[in-house]
Amino acid sequence: MRVLHIITDTNIGGAGRYLLNLLAQPAFDDIDVVVACPDGDLAERIDNAGLTRINISGRDTSFSVPLTFELMKVMRKVRPCLVHTHSSLSGRIAARVLGIPVVYTKHNLVRIPSAGGKIPPPAGPIKQRLNRMAAKMLADAAIAVSRGVYDELIESGLDESMVHCVQNGIDLGPYKPVDLAKKRAGSDTVVIGTVARLHPQKALEVMLDAAKLVVASLPAARFVIGGTGPMEQLLKERIAELRLEPYVKMVGFVEDVPGFLSGLDIYALSSDYEGLPLAVLEAMAAGLPIASTAVGGVPEAVIDGENGFLVPPRNSRLLAQAIVRLAVDPELAARMGAQSRKRMEELFDAKIMARKTVEVYHKVLKHRG
Repeated sequence: MRVLHIITDTNIGGAGRYLLNLLAQPAFDDIDVVVACPDGDLAERIDNAGLTRINISGRDTSFSVPLTFELMKVMRKVRPCLVHTHSSLSGRIAARVLGIPVVYTKHNLVRIPSAGGKIPPPAGPIKQRLNRMAAKMLADAAIAVSRGVYDELIESGLDESMVHCVQNGIDLGPYKPVDLAKKRAGSDTVVIGTVARLHPQKALEVMLDAAKLVVASLPAARFVIGGTGPMEQLLKERIAELRLEPYVKMVGFVEDVPGFLSGLDIYALSSDYEGLPLAVLEAMAAGLPIASTAVGGVPEAVIDGENGFLVPPRNSRLLAQAIVRLAVDPELAARMGAQSRKRMEELFDAKIMARKTVEVYHKVLKHRG
């Protein structure tokens, strides 16, 4: 079976890490994989993984007419049995025109519930309706990365037979949990961190407001933010405005995520919306307790009071309280961190994700005859 994956991301965000995790699993050993992707950091990682890659244009673009024709040319050359797209509308259109079966993965929510009502979604209502029509007309199956994404796809009008919930998973091998209680013994310093694309979705200004509250009561607390993106300069200015320079460090792109996480005591997430964030799963694999907003698929991974604390979005005070509860009680943090790792081993191993994804491929091909 030859499968063409199409992704137009250039940076290594959640969708890119999802793809790399997916294709590295044993379930894909017998599948001839080709990836169509523009040049960039993600393309470099794909090349380094030894995957066959075809360079395309359309950097960070879901749809354009030239890209659609370009992808049709790629498909005629590759001759895949099936196309699997990641937020590429052009890819779905091209495959449909050529009569090739299409699976697409939905990585994020469109409607965004928030503490104060509705945060404006990333796409307007017309684009949302077009996206839903495209989902129904331009794919044989949709993969939802969380139950929340699954529910939204069903509510948008897709048939249940078309939508498959395959929760995100990661390769647990590189993540080595540490004994948090032992690590914290004899030290007042507690390190809270996050790895994120510096994008409005991640609401990192809320994280900074929470950091201000945390260090007011725990001066030994330190925050580390990994990642790059369009909000970088604004966040640096906000750190200066809040006089948080001694307490908050922005470290840029994180190449070694397991190494970064091994230096943390608590993982924090302040997002307004998510699908099922790989960053949280990676932190859980590293044995960390989680303080997070209860958005998207996060509550599927983080059970409030069991392996972390969940708070409403856009509430820096409650996020700060959750962080402080973990910071002042190393034994509690250690117990919750152990539960994080246990949940990962039981539910979110990438091997499970890959096996279920390949099952979707076979169902689609069988249905198409």
